[in-house]
Amino acid sequence: MSTMLGQYSTSVMPTTGTAELLSVSESGAFVVSLPPALKAHQWELENLLGKFFNGRPTSAGNLALARQLSINWCISKCKQTGQSVDKCLEHLS
Repeated sequence: MSTMLGQYSTSVMPTTGTAELLSVSESGAFVVSLPPALKAHQWELENLLGKFFNGRPTSAGNLALARQLSINWCISKCKQTGQSVDKCLEHLS
């Protein structure tokens, strides 16, 4: 679904399946599960998450922020690599 706001277009990504992008292990560490098309770049997202969330509690709020960061990163990485965002993320639903 897209909406036009003035001259800007904003795509709204459905959230179905995106919860699988990021989970929390029993030890409290984030666990990243990327679609196959992005697996080669997983280290980049792991480093980014570590930069912002290392040393912070794994609260519900921080998990929500980390998931949103992961979704945004995935969308950006799909575009950077010339892949359709829908095709790239379809394995998550």
